Amino acid sequence: MSITRNKNPLTRMYEMCGELLQQTREAKYLGVTLSQDLKWSTHVNSTAKRANYTLNFLSRNLRFCPRQVRETAYFSLVRSSMEYSAVVWDPFRQKDIDALEMVNRRAARFVTSNYRRQDVSVTALLRDLKWPSLQTRRHDARLVMMYKITNGLVAIPPTRLTPAHARTRANHAHKYRTLQPKCDTAKFAYFARTIPEWNNLSAHVVDSPSLDAFKSRLLSSHP
Repeated sequence: MSITRNKNPLTRMYEMCGELLQQTREAKYLGVTLSQDLKWSTHVNSTAKRANYTLNFLSRNLRFCPRQVRETAYFSLVRSSMEYSAVVWDPFRQKDIDALEMVNRRAARFVTSNYRRQDVSVTALLRDLKWPSLQTRRHDARLVMMYKITNGLVAIPPTRLTPAHARTRANHAHKYRTLQPKCDTAKFAYFARTIPEWNNLSAHVVDSPSLDAFKSRLLSSHP
């Protein structure tokens, strides 16, 4: 697979152990589908399709179970699969965001056993369940990863990030210099997308003494 943004890329043939390697536009690595244009629509569609299959299975088999059981099953078997490695592939296209949120909205009706469409909205069900959107959860997951990087909790050294100038550190002392990519693929990549959000956090959140404290303070900072 050749990763390029060119519409007519140069193609080269490669051999390994005397076998000609077949070229492909997509490949799955550690459960994430990578495309040669570095867009995530294929992975998102596959993730949403698989999640819908699992949700249908739960709907058939847990129909008469208590609400708490249905909710736990959804969190464990469906939502967790939609959030696997989402820090890497968090989509920015609205159609991809909607494809994942649609599963979450279907799950709200499944968990509450409320399928009335005339007098009950899914938005009201989600509010009663106190479920944040999947987009919000992915946003928080990216910030949690940045906290881990900043505090040396993962094998990604913060030295790869450039500290912001001292004059711009009004909110907290762990700001990083923002990146200025031009194409959408790079603009919405992890660091380019997350650094501005990290810089906008308050010192109370960023200076949390532990990961659990950071998650709690980040959650409480939401409106």
